[in-house]
Amino acid sequence: IEKQDSTFEDVARRWMASNVQWSEGYADQVKRTLESDVFPEVGKLPISSVRTAHLRPIIQGVAERGAATVAILIRQWCSQLFAFASAEGLCDSDPTALLKRSVKRPRVRHHPPLSWQDIPKFLNSVDDAGYRATVIALRLMALTFVRTAELRKSYWSEFDLDNAIWTVPEGRMKMRQPHIVPLSKQAIVLLKELHTLTGGGKVLFPSYRKPQQVLSATTLNKVLERMGYRGQFSSHGFRSTATTLLGLLSYPENRVDLQLAHSKRKKDSSRAPYDHTKYISSRAIIMQDWADILDALARGDSMSHIMEAFGPLSKRRRALLKVIERE
Repeated sequence: IEKQDSTFEDVARRWMASNVQWSEGYADQVKRTLESDVFPEVGKLPISSVRTAHLRPIIQGVAERGAATVAILIRQWCSQLFAFASAEGLCDSDPTALLKRSVKRPRVRHHPPLSWQDIPKFLNSVDDAGYRATVIALRLMALTFVRTAELRKSYWSEFDLDNAIWTVPEGRMKMRQPHIVPLSKQAIVLLKELHTLTGGGKVLFPSYRKPQQVLSATTLNKVLERMGYRGQFSSHGFRSTATTLLGLLSYPENRVDLQLAHSKRKKDSSRAPYDHTKYISSRAIIMQDWADILDALARGDSMSHIMEAFGPLSKRRRALLKVIERE
């Protein structure tokens, strides 16, 4: 490697390019953060001359502006970068090693679920929350419990409405594997309505101000804030809402986990690319049950009535278990 190619920035860009397993969103986050906070300070320095004293003020400065999580990520990314540079013979040590405890890790705020008592109020007030496309986005978040970015950045080409299947491509999935979302009848109705609003373009949810871009990351949460959920509930919270309620009703955990596309590290990684196709029949039943459960809650059905209709001893559960046996 030519000496002039060995600046911190040039090595960092090679390191980023080498991480082909990153999702598009994560790769963009790393690139934007390094370009805004790190490259202006040390980008032009030879990587072999970058010291702890160069990096400490960068990391502390980011933490002091209230972004402690980003500061910790910068230290971790730089550590990985120096390991990469060391493997290329460009430096001998990791100057971030002395900065491991320089930023206090913030308390993790998980995405709290809506309780089953709160779901009816949400479902019965969401239609008045804003633009119809945004309302449909929130309803689809509730019905599909995907990650917000997976819905926000979706393309019409990913949807097969005739077969009630949405296939999220691997590039937009956190774990870099495609993900199949069986669509309930309620989701199909919403998607057909949405198609009359945005079907002329490629994406489901174009930005209002910049139609060539997708809906911004903050739009859905701003709507939830206007609905009175500031600090209590976010669009990502539909995932924990579904997990909690389906768990309460004793739905098979392995099926629900697959539908959530949670990371499950397996020893046989050769099977991993096919995991997204597993148990599709039973997952489709669970997704339809979930949509019907939400409808029942919106109607005001009691939890005991819902347990009777959807719980472990219900006709619907017996039908699901028969399908599971065949799978």
